[in-house]
Amino acid sequence: MSLASAARRPRFLIFLAVTVALLAASIGPLTQFANAATLDCGPAKGAFVFVRNAGANGLGHVGWGYRLTCEGAYAYGSVENPTGKAHIDKGFDNGFWTGTGTETQMLADMRTHGYNSYKSITTAKATFDTDPADVAAAASGGRGYDVIGNNCADNVWDVLHAYGVPDLPYLQLLPAPNMWYAALGRTSNVEWAKSATL
Repeated sequence: MSLASAARRPRFLIFLAVTVALLAASIGPLTQFANAATLDCGPAKGAFVFVRNAGANGLGHVGWGYRLTCEGAYAYGSVENPTGKAHIDKGFDNGFWTGTGTETQMLADMRTHGYNSYKSITTAKATFDTDPADVAAAASGGRGYDVIGNNCADNVWDVLHAYGVPDLPYLQLLPAPNMWYAALGRTSNVEWAKSATL
């Protein structure tokens, strides 16, 4: 090895170390930004399913709720299908509505909309993704309605699945919303709280 190349080696190693340090510093903020919509709040009621047992001629009707912030803001809503039609074309009014507020405000609003009970899921480390749930919830308004395959329970399932709730009961096996609501926590390893009255 020549004296010139030996002299260049320490400078190259310093350059390499500085480059690696700068890359590590720039990746950190990017990773934090990419996960900005992921909630990691510790023990928390992350998601809710609301039921109106008398809805749809006794088959039941369900709505959804999920935590937006660690400070306790929630998004909630449903597809109501107030006309009772078996089919509504995409893009037409299917009775979709949504709201945001504290847990107390959410429960009061759902009660005002005729829901009579709810179940919530609490985990030791509630890590959920709000952005996909927001997208799924907003899409509910334009997707029309079908008694089978695109009803209130299908919308709730899609929103909570996008939020990250695991092991939701299969709608194909439990087509009536009351049946699906009753199965929450019974047909999976996920612990849902017992049904509470609004």
